[in-house]
This record gives sequence, structure tokens and C-alpha cells, in this order.
Amino acid sequence: MAKPVDTTEESKKKLPAMPESIERAQQVAIAALERLENLHLKPVPHLYELWYRYYEGDPEIVRAVDNYQGTFDENTCLKMYKRYLGSTARDEAVRKVSDQVQMAITELAQALGTVKSATSEYGENLDEVTEKIQQAESLEDLGDVVSIIIADTKKMVEKNQQLEGQLETSVEQVSELKKNLDNVRKEALTDGLTGVANRKAFDKNISDLVEESLQNQTPLVLMMLDIDFFKKFNDAYGHQIGDQVLKLVARTLVENVKGRDIVARYGGEEFAVLLPETPAAAGLKVADMLRRSVESKEVVNKTSNEALGRITLSLGVAEYIQGEGVSDMIERADAALYVSKKTGRNRVTAAEGTNLGEGVINDSRL
Repeated sequence: MAKPVDTTEESKKKLPAMPESIERAQQVAIAALERLENLHLKPVPHLYELWYRYYEGDPEIVRAVDNYQGTFDENTCLKMYKRYLGSTARDEAVRKVSDQVQMAITELAQALGTVKSATSEYGENLDEVTEKIQQAESLEDLGDVVSIIIADTKKMVEKNQQLEGQLETSVEQVSELKKNLDNVRKEALTDGLTGVANRKAFDKNISDLVEESLQNQTPLVLMMLDIDFFKKFNDAYGHQIGDQVLKLVARTLVENVKGRDIVARYGGEEFAVLLPETPAAAGLKVADMLRRSVESKEVVNKTSNEALGRITLSLGVAEYIQGEGVSDMIERADAALYVSKKTGRNRVTAAEGTNLGEGVINDSRL
């Protein structure tokens, strides 16, 4: 079994007074380092990240670790890191399909080269035939020339038919490989559990949208969302139900945004939503609409059909301030999220610096 995070009163006394999120992060970090020490593993970045995410409660990693029956040596931990946290497998898949596309293109180029050579040879033969026609002195000579033309033309037709077949095959291969490549690329930017954009895709999208906002002077809203008391829910009902909750939230978010809006799983039970060309007031209304929509859903155990209750979200909403860095915008939205959690959860808070100012956005205000 995994070593639990030390949350005893004695351990808490060792920690300086700090916000709950910082205290939690410190406890998780200590647990991860202790686990590495117990396993006699070096605290190198990729191993530390694996165990940090485990104690942080990442559902996929927790499930993989808890279900594993073998020994957690360096090789096993590395494999888990590559599978759940690294991009090696997906990058390799992209490289493999790219190589196949390149091979198909090379074969096609070779086929075209062969026909080009045959066409050139056919042209030279026609020049020779022209000379022979001019030099012909009898019907017999002309018959020989016609025979040559027929033979050369037959060869050319055969080459063209061969090329046509190769072209059809190559087009089919390239089309199929392109489809595979697009799928692999899509998977590389998609969260495997929920089907929404993953952290890598979020980082790219927010950078692109911030640049667009700067260039076009258009508004941009970022929401940071956290499932309230997810860890308790996950611990009470198990990881399968926890996964079901994550999927439910992701699906609800996707169903209630539109156009160019982007939903991403930021990490663990935290999600992010990007609303391009959206001012703060509209973003806050969308955030509260998402909060209400999730709250209206009831979690049901699919196996027993037992109703397990409802889940709620805490949200922080930040409008992009022209000229600020991406990390600053995320930090402001995250700070607003923290306020929502500290002031009762199941609510929306506008980040510092938004046009509407700070404060909890209640139902009566929307």
C-alpha cells in the first residue's frame, strides 16, 4: 500500500502557519521525498514528480500505483512516468507515423522518376523514328518503323498504367497515414481520462490567445475551477467513482461552452476554461452558469444505481490585463479560486484587476 501523507497534529506543528494550499503542497512534497527514500530511489525530477502527483491525488497515477503488484524500482517508476506524465510514447508514435508518410512519399517520387525516365526515352525514340521515316525507301522500311512506334507506345502505356496503380495506392496510403498522424497529434494534446484538452494543450492555447489579445486588443477570460472536496469523495467511494466525477464535470463544461472556448484539465481535479473575445462581465456569467450546471448533476454509481449526491465547483475568473505575462494571469485566476474555496466553496470569485473589481459573484448579482 502507498504510504499516506502525514497529516497528524504533530506533523502540522512542524509546519509554519500558511494558507491551506501551501501547507498541503508541503505535506505532499514531504511524503513524495519520504517515499523515494523508503524505496531507495534518488530524488531526481522525474521520480519526484511521479510520487508528488501520486500523493497529490492524480486519479490515473493513484490507480496505477495502487493496482501495481510488483516492486517499485527505478525502472518501474520510470515506465509509469513515461506513460502518465512524459510525452515520450506519444512523440515516438508521431515519429513512427511521420516516417511512414515519408516512406510513402519516397516510393511515389521513385515511381514518378521511373515514368519521367521512360517518357524521356520515348521522346528520344520518336526522334529516331522521325529520321527513319525520312530515310525510308520502301513500304517494308515504313512497316519496320511503324512496328517500332507500336512497341515503344505499348511500353509507354504499360508504364502509365503502372504509375496510375502506384499513384492510387500511394494516395490511399498517404491519406490513411495522414489520418493516423492527425489522431496521434490530437491524442498528444488530449487528457486521456476526460477527453478535454490536457495541460500541454492549455499552455499552448493560453499563450496563443494572450498574443492574439495583445495584437487585436480583444478581451480574454481565464477560469480556474476546482471540484469541491474531491479527495474526500474519491476516498469515500473509490477511484472509479472519482474518475466518473471527473468525466461528468468535463462533459458538463464542454456542453456549456461554445465557439472558440477551450476546456482543459489543468491537473488532478482542477480544470481551466479559456474564453477568447469575452469581457469580464460575460465571463463571470458563464462561470456561474457552469457552476450551477455542475451542481444540478447527481452522481450515480453505475454499478449499483445508487445516488451518491451532488458535486460543486469553486471558480476563480480573471480577465487578461494588456501587457501582463501568462503566468501572472494564471496566478490571479488561481488566487481568486483560492478565495472561493476559503469563503465557503461553490461560488465564483472575480480576480483582482478585473473591470468589475474583486468579490464573490452570488446568484443575485447575475
